[in-house]
Amino acid sequence: TNLVPSLDNGLTFRATISNPFPDGLQEPAGASGGLSTFVGRGISFFHETPLNPYMQRWSFSVQRELPWRVLADAAYVGNRGTKLGSARQLNPVPERYLSKLPVRDQPVIDFLSAQVRNPFNGIAEFAGSGLTGVNVARSQLLRPYPHFAGISVTEPCGFSWYHSLQLRVEKRMAKGLTFQTAWTWSKFMEAINYLNDTDPVPERVISNEDYPHRIAITAIYEMPFGRGKPILGGSRGLLNHLVGGWQVEGWYEGQSGRALGFGNAIFNGDLHGIPIPVSRRVAERWFNVDAGFERDTRRQLANNIQRFSSLFTGVRADGINNLDVSLHKNFAIREGVHAQFRVESSNSLNHVQFGAPNTTPTSTAFGTVTSELGHGQRQVVFALKLLF
Repeated sequence: TNLVPSLDNGLTFRATISNPFPDGLQEPAGASGGLSTFVGRGISFFHETPLNPYMQRWSFSVQRELPWRVLADAAYVGNRGTKLGSARQLNPVPERYLSKLPVRDQPVIDFLSAQVRNPFNGIAEFAGSGLTGVNVARSQLLRPYPHFAGISVTEPCGFSWYHSLQLRVEKRMAKGLTFQTAWTWSKFMEAINYLNDTDPVPERVISNEDYPHRIAITAIYEMPFGRGKPILGGSRGLLNHLVGGWQVEGWYEGQSGRALGFGNAIFNGDLHGIPIPVSRRVAERWFNVDAGFERDTRRQLANNIQRFSSLFTGVRADGINNLDVSLHKNFAIREGVHAQFRVESSNSLNHVQFGAPNTTPTSTAFGTVTSELGHGQRQVVFALKLLF
C-alpha cells in the first residue's frame, strides 16, 4: 500500500499519523485488473527475450628471468563485456518538450510543471496512487503512457571495454629475502547507463570501477642473525634465542580513486581546471570549486537534455595508500613444536583514506570531504602463537 500524503504538492495533507492510509490498506491485486493493473504507479517488467551477458578476455605476456633469481613479467590484458544489463525508462517526457539550452530555461520548466486538470481523478483503479488528485503536472500527461508514473525494464544492450598493462617483478627466496611487486596501468570504459531517459543508446563514459593505477608490493626478509646465519652463525642457547629467528614482513597497496561526477550541472569554464594536484589537495578543498560551476540555486537546470558527462576521469576521490608491517620472532621449543611472537602494524604510516567529496554545486559543502574510508588510524597488534 503506497502512502500518498498529499495531492497538491504539500499545500494540504490528507494523510495523518493516526490515519496514514486514507484510501485503506490494499489487497494484492495480481493481474486481475488486466491492463489497468497498477495504473497510477511506476511499474517494471522482465524483458521478454533476455540474453546472457558474456565476457571476452585476451592477453599477451612476456617473461624473463633476471640475475639474482628475479623474474620479470610484462603483460597486456584486455576485456570486452557484451549484452550487459542496462536499466531503461520507457515512459519519459518526450525529448521535444525538454529544453536544449545550456542555461536554466524557465518557460519550459513552468510549462511542464504547471498543474492542469487530471483526467484520472475519480477513477477507482487509480485510488491510492499519485494520480488521484484533481490536478496533475502537465509533464505527466505528456508521457507516452500518462496513466503510469514510469515504466522501467532492464535490457541486454550494455557493453564495456578494458585495456591494461600489467608488470610484475618477483624475487624467489634467496639469502633470506623474497618479494613481489605488481603494477597495473589500465582504463575501464562502459556504456550501461542512459544519461537521459530519451537517449537511444547508453552513455559511453569512464566506469566507476576504473582505477588507472594500482601497485602492490609484498616482501619477507629473514634477518641474518643466529645459528646457521651469516652473522653470529655459531651462537647457541640463550644468545641464539635472542638474536635468531627474526623475520620482517611488509605489504604496500596503492590505488587510484574513483572517478567523480557533478550531475546535471552548469559549467562555464575549462574542464582541465577542475582537478587540483595531489600535493595540494586537502579535505577542505578537494578540487577547484571556482573552475566555472554555476552554484546559484535559482539558476540550476531542470527539465532539460543533459550534455554534461556523468563522470570525469581527471577528477577523482581519494585512493588507497596503505602500508602494513609486521615483525616475527620464531622460537624452537622442541622437535615439532614452535612458538611465534608477532608484532603487526596496520596502516603503519597512519594515512587516512578520505571518502568521496561533496559534488553538488549548490551545496555549501561543495568540494569538501566529510568522511573517511579504509583502515582508519594506525593499529598495532601483539600476538603469541604456538605451532605444533
